Parts: sequence; C-alpha cells; structure tokens
Amino acid sequence: MKASLFNPMKYQGKGVPYGWPSPPGSWDAQVGIESMERAFELFDVAVEHGFDWLTVAEHHYSQAQLAPNPVVAAAAISQRYRDVKVAVLGIVLPLVNPIRAAEEIGMLDTLSGGRAIVGFFRGIPNEFLTYGTNPSDSRAMYEEALELLLTSWSEPQPFGWEGRFYRYRTVAVWPRPIQVPRPPLLLAGTSPDSAKFAAKKHAMLGLSFLNSAEEAAELAATYREEAAAAGWAPTKDDILFRARIYVAETDELAESEAREYDLGNVLGPLVPPPEKQAANQKILGAVFGPSGFRHHPPGPGAMPEYYGSPETVARQLREAGERIGYGVADLIFTGDKLPHEKAMRSLELFGTEVLPAIRSA
Repeated sequence: MKASLFNPMKYQGKGVPYGWPSPPGSWDAQVGIESMERAFELFDVAVEHGFDWLTVAEHHYSQAQLAPNPVVAAAAISQRYRDVKVAVLGIVLPLVNPIRAAEEIGMLDTLSGGRAIVGFFRGIPNEFLTYGTNPSDSRAMYEEALELLLTSWSEPQPFGWEGRFYRYRTVAVWPRPIQVPRPPLLLAGTSPDSAKFAAKKHAMLGLSFLNSAEEAAELAATYREEAAAAGWAPTKDDILFRARIYVAETDELAESEAREYDLGNVLGPLVPPPEKQAANQKILGAVFGPSGFRHHPPGPGAMPEYYGSPETVARQLREAGERIGYGVADLIFTGDKLPHEKAMRSLELFGTEVLPAIRSA
C-alpha cells in the first residue's frame, strides 16, 4: 500500500469569520508565511517516515486551503523533496484555461524529473462562483477541457480547436511532460457515472468525499467492471482512497480529541455559512440535477474517518483495503480546529507505528 499525505496548507490565524468565502481583510501576511512553513513541517514528517506521495489541491477564497494554484505549491514541493511523487489532486478544469493547465503540468513534470501525478476535477459547487462558471455547464466544460488538454499532450504538431466552450486557433504546448504519453492521470469517482468515465479514460480512480468504505467499494467495483468492458484491468495502485486520520496513544484519547476538535467536519470553512445555504442548494441543483448531490451534501461526515491508537488505525485501514481493493491511501491529518502540534503528533505516530504495520500486511 502506498501512503500519500494530503496537505490543505491551512491558514493558521485566529478570528477569521467561519464559512465561505473568507474575508480578504482577515489576511495577515506574517501568519500567512507561518502557515506555509507549518504546512511544510507536515511534509517534512511525511517524507521522513517514507510516504510515497505528497498531495495538494485547488480551492479558492478560503482560509481552509492556501493553494488556489496547486501547481505552484507542487513545484515548490518538488524542489524540496527529491524522492517522492508530487500529486496535484486536483485542478478544477471548469474554472481554468485548459491549455494553461497543460503548460503548467508540463513545467511541473519537467522540474520534478517526471514525478508528477495529476488529477482533474469538476470542483465543489460553491467554487463555480469564483470565476463566474455556469454550474449547469460544468460537466460538459469539464469533459471538453479534459479532452483538449490530453490532446495538447499527444499531438506532435500545432493544431486548432473548435469546441462548444473552447476555441483556439493554435495550440502547441511547451514544455511537454517528461512522462510519456502523459503523467499518471486520476479522475474523481464520487458517482457511478464518474467511476465509469474514469475507467473509459484509462485513468486512476479517486474515491473521496464519500460516506463510507462500503460506498467506496461499490464505486470501485463499478470502475473495474467498466474497465473490463473497455479492455483493460486496473490494479490496486489504480485506486486511491482518501480518508481522515487521527492517531493518539489510546483509542479513548483519539476519539475524545476528534470530538473536541470537530474532525468530522471535513470541508469546514469551505462550505457557505447557514444564511447562504439556500443559494448553495440552487448551485447543487444546477450541478447534480433535480435529485441534488447523489450521496450527501458536502459537510460533516462526508469522508471515511479512522481514529484511534496505532493498532486500531492500522486495523481499520487494512479492513478498508480488503473491502475496497485500493493501493493508494491519501490521508488527511489536519482539521480546521485541530492545533498544528496535534496534527504533527498524529502524523508522527502514524509514520512510526501505523505505516510499517499496514505495509507489512
């Protein structure tokens, strides 16, 4: 099993109003510098204990994540740590210029010597407000942008593109990625349709923001079935499973502190406050149709969570691995209300005692 640290690079200041978007006037430059330094302290610990991947993601306008351009963060990571994969999971394609994204990933893969892994996602609903994306167009934009981006990495000559959402007279991406035909590609699998889409694209499957390991197992089965129909067989390393982890010396202490620091609230301040939820539900309807978000509204509980002593967490991850059949565990050790020193302690315990146990199993 490969271990990945997903690090949101959270703003560490206090007194910022809760909810999305975070007021820009609450930004303190010195706290911002210290927040970046603390994020890299977590990466330091993960690398010291042999994690295989370091992961960053794109989110906007929020104290919860300080990587609105995750490729910039990944480039810095790639130069500080020379022996791990650098995963951008991911770029929100309906929000960005897909040709610019192709160029940036080409730079990252070149800078890292071919260690980039890239995921392309549709995004969480409120962020379609960031750059004025029409949420009802987001699925079609995502699929066209992905096709354009992948074509830009495969075509040997300049070409033009006339699509529904994107039109370019000339496309000629430089630098191209070092990895041929492209860096490992991961696509989200939060619904049966998205799991099938990932399989059709011969991409890795990303299982995140789900209610349980059982739900993840169903989606993984759908992915394998669709891949078989497309003529290929995914391995365990083609499936990534994201979960929140909190390790303490005992089960009782881990569970108590998980409640104290509200670790079940996965998205935290990325979710609009209550007075804006009605508008957010309209966006959900435009994105996911009349039935709304398929599994649950984003928020508390929308992520498998494993809390306990090192022995308990190792057992939980082994059981989830047997149920789902994943080969990459993308793990979150931070929380909106969790003090940095607590996250560091949890990560140290995981690296020292849990990771060797799950790898030996």
